[in-house]
Amino acid sequence: MEQNVEKTSSSIKGGQIEQLSKVFEPIIEKHGLVLESLDTQRRGAATLLDVVVDLPEEEIGSADLDTVTDVSRELSALLDADASLIGEGPSTLEVTTPGVFRPLTELRHFKRARTRLLDVEDTSGRTFLGRLEEVEGDELVLDVQKPPHVPRKNAKTPRAEKVPPGPHRMPVSDVARAEIHLEFR
Repeated sequence: MEQNVEKTSSSIKGGQIEQLSKVFEPIIEKHGLVLESLDTQRRGAATLLDVVVDLPEEEIGSADLDTVTDVSRELSALLDADASLIGEGPSTLEVTTPGVFRPLTELRHFKRARTRLLDVEDTSGRTFLGRLEEVEGDELVLDVQKPPHVPRKNAKTPRAEKVPPGPHRMPVSDVARAEIHLEFR
């Protein structure tokens, strides 16, 4: 499965990041997860390796902590066994999930957020809360919620047209900003 993995590097050459991705992905996928991003940084003499994993886009929910721990142990054992992957010297491996506060910027992020309440701002400046019911092609199918009463802070700012409560469809390209809105039940 071809993943569009964010790869950045400040201490390891780009080719080594590609090599790490190729070596890490089978381990990560064996546990039912995907590699979301891979980043390295130099901290003094040490290398910090930050690996972000997530569930595949067709799944809803969150990655199990025990599974993430198992992935971390296997990646750590691999790095200990083959120092050529990141070089000699001290290193720190951090394996995490994107977390609930990750901005939704790609189609796969929206697919993973199905059934969640989203805080959305569209490209015309309208903001609203909507439950993401489905992603059809590159279009979001939302159930816009009745907004809570929030007093306006600056009456001089013109008010953007409101998105009425109820069913709403919009292309992903019309999303300027979107995040999961935490719900306490």
